[in-house]
Amino acid sequence: MRDDVILLAGSEETERTPWRPFDPRVLDFLSDLSNLLLRTPEFRQWEEVCAFGFWCRRARLEHMARRYAGPTLRLGVGRVFHIAPSNVPTMFAYTAALGLLAGNSNVVRLPASRTEGAQALLKALDGMLHDSTHRDLLPRLSFIHYPRGEEATAFWSAQCDGRVVWGGDKTVASMRAIPTPPHAVELSFPDRWSLALFSQAALSRTEDGELNELARRFYNDTYAMDQNACSSPQLVLWLADGGTPEVRERWWEALAAEAARRYPIGPFQSARKLERFTIQAMTGTPALTGLAKYGGNLLWVADLAAPPVGPDYPKGGFGLFYQYSVSSLEELLSMLSPKVQTLVCGGLSSRETAQFLAERQAAGVDRVVVPGQALELDAIWDGKDVIAALSRIIGGCDEALST
Repeated sequence: MRDDVILLAGSEETERTPWRPFDPRVLDFLSDLSNLLLRTPEFRQWEEVCAFGFWCRRARLEHMARRYAGPTLRLGVGRVFHIAPSNVPTMFAYTAALGLLAGNSNVVRLPASRTEGAQALLKALDGMLHDSTHRDLLPRLSFIHYPRGEEATAFWSAQCDGRVVWGGDKTVASMRAIPTPPHAVELSFPDRWSLALFSQAALSRTEDGELNELARRFYNDTYAMDQNACSSPQLVLWLADGGTPEVRERWWEALAAEAARRYPIGPFQSARKLERFTIQAMTGTPALTGLAKYGGNLLWVADLAAPPVGPDYPKGGFGLFYQYSVSSLEELLSMLSPKVQTLVCGGLSSRETAQFLAERQAAGVDRVVVPGQALELDAIWDGKDVIAALSRIIGGCDEALST
């Protein structure tokens, strides 16, 4: 291990031997980690840690593995170097898990700032890796930190067979200037922006109990990460397809009530929300025409004077949302750019909406999901198949054709 590198969890040295994707040893490790996180009372205080534990439960991993079942032979690429982002505290664990599932050993660089939940998750990972039950996984995971600088990044980049970069556009651009071996693969996940589309007619028909459940799920999509995740909606579009506009007030009141039960707002969150609103009001486009507050300072809803057009979309966060009304799905198309990642559909069929976007050759949107699924990381992310990209196909000639 280099002198300028701090080992946070795992092994100082990682091997390069590729495994088959979804190796049983990896499934056992992640499944046992899931059980530890979900069944130990200590971890229940951190929603993001429990969410990762739920994500890597065995049933989900086996479902994921079935997508890649078939006659095609695959092996991991070897060693993958990951740059984890700072906006999603537990992303380091997700990217490492995907690297493992693809059949690789993994070196993960974490940011300097880490939440208590992230620290607890690192400790749990380290304990699991040093348990004799999972001794084979120890040389396949190394979680590290080092100060910003190109020297250490260049060192690890030169040692990898694949590189995964999560971060802002500037981070991705700076990493692309640092070479990797010619054979190495690279995946980059830069800044993205997401929104929601709610059917006014469908929500108008929704009983209070069902609406509250929808608000609970949408809370998980947004407040759980302070809307800092690339897949957390910043804007709610109201599809004026019938019903009554009063349902919008019902919706925001239901979301504010959920936030009142669960969101630990403090001076930091309040200041950042005010800052982002002020910047948008003073310098952003489109202009703002009004602001409504719900639950005191818990939820702010700003009205847009016109539909947003990328790439400079309005930035929400910490309970700041924007809203705008559209009369048809056609109006959505003009708002989309490659910067748009996730569309959360409330009261609309996500499958039919995705089909519409595909048929109309939409410039943006890689995922169309229902409320509650925005933050569910999948092996296919930003339109890229992570498992396929971080593994290689071992092909061969058909025997019948070669004779």
